[in-house]
Amino acid sequence: MRETEADRSQTVRRRDFLAAGGATAAVGLSGCLDAVGQSGGGDGTLRVSAWSGTNETVFREVIKPRYEAETGHTLEVTGNWQGILSKIRQSPADDPPFDVTVGVGRTNYLGQQDDLWEPVDYDRLSNAGGIKPRLREFQMAEVGVPVAYGVHAYVYNEDAASWTPESWSDVQSPEAEGIALPSDFWLKLFMMAALLEDDEPMADEVYDRRYMDALLETIEGLPVSTFYQGTQQLWTALGEGLADVGHYFFAYGLKRAETTDEYPIGVTVPEPTTGYVDYYQIVRGTDNVDMAHEFIDFLLDPDTQSAYAEEFNLGFSHEETTYPDQTATQLPTTNDELDSVAFQNFAGVADFSGEMNERFRTFVQDN
Repeated sequence: MRETEADRSQTVRRRDFLAAGGATAAVGLSGCLDAVGQSGGGDGTLRVSAWSGTNETVFREVIKPRYEAETGHTLEVTGNWQGILSKIRQSPADDPPFDVTVGVGRTNYLGQQDDLWEPVDYDRLSNAGGIKPRLREFQMAEVGVPVAYGVHAYVYNEDAASWTPESWSDVQSPEAEGIALPSDFWLKLFMMAALLEDDEPMADEVYDRRYMDALLETIEGLPVSTFYQGTQQLWTALGEGLADVGHYFFAYGLKRAETTDEYPIGVTVPEPTTGYVDYYQIVRGTDNVDMAHEFIDFLLDPDTQSAYAEEFNLGFSHEETTYPDQTATQLPTTNDELDSVAFQNFAGVADFSGEMNERFRTFVQDN
């Protein structure tokens, strides 16, 4: 730890000691979390926006109690799938709705354009040295810290599927029929199409405007039975035989398989595959910048990430994270293994994303 941080930590502990009437408090912390008394002018409460659903549950049941026990602070968790950026934009510049928020490449990049993020100082993150280098390569990592990542997979009804896919190219095989594809974001499917075409390394075609027509034609040629708008529509299609396989998230697919007895769900990760990174950003205008850094450092701690991984089958950024067997078997977890994942890099498509999103929306509506 740097001397300035140690000095600050000692000052905080003396203040806490006096505030407690001379009582001695002992808190077991890791990394630079022994400086948790820094609140940057806040009241000891940190407001964090996580994804809704399983991620929010894990935050409330795993992350929140661990963080509060280690720091003595309060973690206020809000689940959001959509509207994170709009809520920040609509708030006063000095009074944001969150101190820290999760975001994928797209929300991270768009927030950068509107100056919605405070700069992240990696030198203040004692666990940053353990982040897999592959996850630090993208522009988004300059203002958002990569904490977790996920990959896309096939999901299918094991009782009803007439064919079991293994690679993305299987969707172009003679046996392929009844594919369910997501309709939410064009880049997700264009990256799959780029792996099918294989004209450039991994899915690099998506970052070259010249390939857009060819990639759209590839998607148009697939035996798609439905473009689903919500996950329940996907599970209904698989359960009723309206689709044989679906394009979905590995971690969420496994969680569905664990929590439903409606029908047995198979989950297969093709190799190579596509994926996304969960970045954590500090929101502009927060008066809890110090606490925000400490919280992100807490999220990077391999013990924290291992506890998170035990509850949800994501990949995590720290190289020392341990995984349950089901995750370790199918998910690339080492830095070298991440070479088999084409991660979304929204900065590379931002210039023509609006046009492609409109074309994709029209295509989905016509099908």
